[in-house]
Amino acid sequence: MPLTDERSLDVLDFARIRTLVAGQTHSDAAYAAALAMLPAERFVDVVRLQTETREMRAIDEAAALSIARVEPVEDAVASLARGVTATGLELRQIADALAAGAATVKRIRDAGSAPALDALSAGFRALPQIVEAIHDAIGERGDVLDRASVELTRVRRAIHGAQDEARDRANAIARSDRRGVQEAIVTVREGRYVVPVRAEFAAEFGGIVHDASATGQTLFIEPMETLEANNRLRALRSQESHEVLRIVSALSERTGSEAAQIAANLAIYHELDLVLAKARVARAMHATAPELSLDAIVDVKDGRHPLLGERAVPQSLVLDGTILLLLISGPNMGGKTVALKMVGLYVTMTYCGMHLPAGEGTTIGTFTRIFSDIGDEQSIAMNASTFSAHLRRLSEIVRDCDDRSLVLVDEIGSGTEPAAGAALAVAILERFIDRGARTIATTHATELKLFGAKHKHVKNASVRFDPTTYSPTYQLDIGSPGQSLAFNLARHLDIDMAVLDRAASVLSTQERDYDKALEELATERNRLAAERRNIESDRTRMWAQEENVRFRSEALDREKREFARTAETRLSNALRGFAAELERRQGDRPGRSKVTSGQATLLGNTVEKFNAEIGLDAAGEPAKRPAPDRNAKPLAVGDNVYVVSMDREGVIADDAGKEWLVAFGAMTMRVAKRDVRRPGDRPPPPPARAAEPVAAARPIQAFKDRRPKALAPGRPVKPQRRTGPPASDGDDRNAPSPLGSGRRNGAGSGAPQLEAATYTRSELDVRGKRFTDAQPLVERWIDDSHLAGVSPLRLIHGKGTGLLGRGLQEWLKGYDRVTSVRYGNEDEGGAGVTFLELA
Repeated sequence: MPLTDERSLDVLDFARIRTLVAGQTHSDAAYAAALAMLPAERFVDVVRLQTETREMRAIDEAAALSIARVEPVEDAVASLARGVTATGLELRQIADALAAGAATVKRIRDAGSAPALDALSAGFRALPQIVEAIHDAIGERGDVLDRASVELTRVRRAIHGAQDEARDRANAIARSDRRGVQEAIVTVREGRYVVPVRAEFAAEFGGIVHDASATGQTLFIEPMETLEANNRLRALRSQESHEVLRIVSALSERTGSEAAQIAANLAIYHELDLVLAKARVARAMHATAPELSLDAIVDVKDGRHPLLGERAVPQSLVLDGTILLLLISGPNMGGKTVALKMVGLYVTMTYCGMHLPAGEGTTIGTFTRIFSDIGDEQSIAMNASTFSAHLRRLSEIVRDCDDRSLVLVDEIGSGTEPAAGAALAVAILERFIDRGARTIATTHATELKLFGAKHKHVKNASVRFDPTTYSPTYQLDIGSPGQSLAFNLARHLDIDMAVLDRAASVLSTQERDYDKALEELATERNRLAAERRNIESDRTRMWAQEENVRFRSEALDREKREFARTAETRLSNALRGFAAELERRQGDRPGRSKVTSGQATLLGNTVEKFNAEIGLDAAGEPAKRPAPDRNAKPLAVGDNVYVVSMDREGVIADDAGKEWLVAFGAMTMRVAKRDVRRPGDRPPPPPARAAEPVAAARPIQAFKDRRPKALAPGRPVKPQRRTGPPASDGDDRNAPSPLGSGRRNGAGSGAPQLEAATYTRSELDVRGKRFTDAQPLVERWIDDSHLAGVSPLRLIHGKGTGLLGRGLQEWLKGYDRVTSVRYGNEDEGGAGVTFLELA
């Protein structure tokens, strides 16, 4: 049994959905299939159709899938199957359709991740030999090409020669002085070249008359001199026709032998065309694939009516095993019928394999029937009023509905005396509930609103309106009935107050009290909605303030790190000068070591104390994070976690594959799983130390460890040769050691005051600096690295104009501690990086 009938589809405006899909097709067959599209009857087919659309959409969005428009050739293929010879144009159109289908199927199969589409196209078998044979022999307009056969090539060449000969002879006669020639032109009649001659000179001219002008004054005569050439041309054209017929017949026979496979290929191509049309409609609607359930459920999240486009207002509602009936009330033109039709369209579209313009998590369950009673079905021919037409339809629904039915009824109980209509509506709705049918009904009746308030399987709903203008907002509020607003709208439209007062007095006390209660409820609901918006605004503002505090805290941390970096730089400069002085003294007195073990110990203790003061451990490294507990349970939704890159704690809200959705108060962010730890694995905050290692990360420790190698007694110290571009003002390359009283780079006495640069022992970054600023930093870095025995080194100078990199490389090539210099490879940073080896 079909899910619904054409009458229900018509009142749901499903024809417009069909038209949207048909407009995206590329073939007449797919166009017709879209206009005749019906929801699937079996849920397993619904799952298959949804999967096909999802896969096609993924392929098309990754790279637009090109489906060529093809001509309808099904009748020609059927004729070929019966042995009928096709025309050249029909054969060419068949070959084009086969080629288009093969290209589409190949693209889908190459995607490698579309099992449903692979199953749909499994019966497609490309016929490249037939396609190639037809394309080689027949042109795009259906004409048989010269290359179709050797014989056809020979005959057509002979035809060209005979044509030239016959035309030349006729031209010579037309230009001669023969009497009676009308014009010196040559034309063709019945495939033969003729000359126009005045009728009175025809006998004198001689030849064969083939035609006459409309007035009879001119005759078109074939001169005897061209008779032989024209006869030969006529014979050659006859040979051409026979050869063309032979070629087309052979191709028709060959194509007809595969007629069954060609028909199957065309059917598959048209199905793929229809699936692609659904995928592109979904993309245009910004739709999502609905979740499918074996239960009879409709759970719409932020659903937008598919035919309203940008004007649609999102609506959410649920029908399931608990809420069997949703009663929507409210003013006319407020959107009740829109919500009703939206649900019907959502189920129907889902069962056709279409995606829905709704939020993620929208769920459509298993239904066997959709019943609808929407709109005015008055029929004069059947002597049926609107009310009796509704009763007839409701009678059918009551008889046939069950717990797998979706029932949609607009203005139930209307069209007759209100009290009787409401009573009848209550009885009918109770029967729907007893049957377990999922039902949505709209109403204005107070009795039905009260029925919805007291029944456990019924939810009242209302369409929201503006409390000042009484214009509808088309938003759906679940849980409260709506007002008809008859009096409010009448007052807003300036109806005479005496009339309104009289109308109010006619209402019963119970109805007045009920209407007043609804008005108070609506006012309270609007107040709460405004408060909720204010709370959300306050929450957003608090979050912004929290972010501001976080940014200021990070700025303070950066200042602390900069202070630590400056301190480390000063210490590094002092140590470098100290080492240089030791080397100088060692060179002066090679037989005597100037560093005793006690001195080294004292120096080490001093540096360890300094490291502790600026937040470094004994080795000059930031405190290490404790190793994670490998026996701990895996992280799961709901766990408190620490996000390393953000240095914040949050709660896991959902699992998104390779990422966690982590909630930080009102804000939720996607975070890579490798960036998430348990709060116990959070590293202690560094006192004032940069996260990255810098120049003097382990200056003295390294010096102590390598002292015997660096300052071995009697080791010669080679004087340094320094070359390169001129130094900046104040740079004295031959200045005394910083341990002396000289100056360097314009510094005063004491420790040198070089600009700090971010570097480790093996890497230095001088991007953005001038050569005169960068060269002393690089020289100091090389000296420190040489002292520590670190090589090779990586110098980051960036690409930019290339001046800094070229200047540094030229200088490095002349520096005696550097043995080799090269730019980085592509995977190492390219021309923005220089690698160097130290002696």
